[in-house]
Amino acid sequence: MAKLPWKRTLFYLALNVAVSACTAWGVLTLWGRSHLPPPPPTPAIAAIPSMEAHNPPTATPVVFVYTVRRGDTLSGIAQRFGVGVNALLALNRLQADTPLAVGQALLIPGKAPTPTPLALQPGDLTIDGVLGAGTLEDERVIITYHGNGSLDLQNWQLDDGRGHRYTFPPLSLEPGGAIQVWTKGGHQDTVVNLYWGLDKAVWASGATVTLRDPNGHVVATYAVP
Repeated sequence: MAKLPWKRTLFYLALNVAVSACTAWGVLTLWGRSHLPPPPPTPAIAAIPSMEAHNPPTATPVVFVYTVRRGDTLSGIAQRFGVGVNALLALNRLQADTPLAVGQALLIPGKAPTPTPLALQPGDLTIDGVLGAGTLEDERVIITYHGNGSLDLQNWQLDDGRGHRYTFPPLSLEPGGAIQVWTKGGHQDTVVNLYWGLDKAVWASGATVTLRDPNGHVVATYAVP
């Protein structure tokens, strides 16, 4: 048999070595992958506390509006609604020596008390007349309260029986108190003067003024002479 040249022999030897090395590397790689320890668990990310937990939203203070009446004092109002005088001063930005004016609006902390309905007797609330009938600038209805206790007039109505109807705003009458309901507008309501806001007179001779409670019951009437 002819002998292979020595260069070719060296080539085959080198090729065998390379193939053996690749095979060994592949076997070791596969074995190593199958025997690797499992990866450590991913650490849980701690929840970042919300800023709201440390800074909860500030609640809006509850207040209601009270209209100053004749004879009211700051200490008397505070006692009536169970609040401190200093709280009233601070909430309304008043000084201790600031005088109160009839019709002035005061903010009172807390919820407005629910007025207790009064059982009116005949004659407790009367329509005493219509002044300036037929003249818008002068026309007004006079109403007087003769009963006992504070009378809440909110949602009471005044009508002429011909489609004109006035609804009272939040307002209370004390015993002996009287109010005027003016037909005209352009003025701010006070505890003694209310303004309907119409642009023409509604009361004329022969018309009947009717005062109704919030349930629609007729409480008083007056015939315009």
